[in-house]
Amino acid sequence: MKTVWVEGATGKAGKRVTAALAAAGLAVRAASRHPGVPTANVTPVPFDWADESTWAGSVAGADALFLKGLDVLDDAASVIARLIATAPRAEHVVLMSAFGVDKAPAAAPRARVEQAVRESGRNWTILRPNWLMQNFDEDDAVYARAIRDDDELYAGSGTHRAAFVDTRDVADAAVAVLTTDGHHRRGYDLTGPRSLTFAEVAETLSAASGRAIRHVDADLETHRAHFARSGRPDAWVEHMMELFAFVRADVFDGVTGDVRRLTGHAPRSLEDYARSACSCP
Repeated sequence: MKTVWVEGATGKAGKRVTAALAAAGLAVRAASRHPGVPTANVTPVPFDWADESTWAGSVAGADALFLKGLDVLDDAASVIARLIATAPRAEHVVLMSAFGVDKAPAAAPRARVEQAVRESGRNWTILRPNWLMQNFDEDDAVYARAIRDDDELYAGSGTHRAAFVDTRDVADAAVAVLTTDGHHRRGYDLTGPRSLTFAEVAETLSAASGRAIRHVDADLETHRAHFARSGRPDAWVEHMMELFAFVRADVFDGVTGDVRRLTGHAPRSLEDYARSACSCP
């Protein structure tokens, strides 16, 4: 049985990748700082990017690695290169990067991470999802707390659009590239079926939840203050501000067919997501 090590296995994407791989019959080493209890085909293992003493034991026995990368570390590329080197048995590295990174300057942190994976000496596949729908109900620091507590979707985006993708489709894509041939040295851009404004997102969430959720098109100062209230580090706040600058530059506006190409099914719509999230959040 093929063994896949999944980083961030308790997060929005990681927990769904873990579940999908296990359901497909693969053995999963589910890595996180706070590993849970074993389930069918899933072995939780401790892992902390900040503690290299956890790395070797965590990746031991893995035939493939699923990495999410490090968004706010300047030296993320070298850190990820060291981790891959710690897993000599792993022949395939799948990186969950982000939509548009392949068009970013070569010196950009995420572009350097992609380059480190390509230069790792292993077979590699890069998945580049657009904005994740599950941010709306699962990530308090980004959107979920303001939606839950104040019926507000904070996004300084104007009328610019993003082709939001469901993490379940990211998980299905991960299963495809790890269980079928033809995906080595390839990158895939994962999107939902339509590109939407944040005002349209608020309307969809309102219809699904029965609440009047409004889009707050915040100016830069207000938006930065909103993210700062999350308690996350300043580097994360600036990272989010940079992402919204990309939104306003229409970086996330494109729709691709890669979810269908990889999985054989159409990508889930925002309406599909909102119905499954029910009260959202």
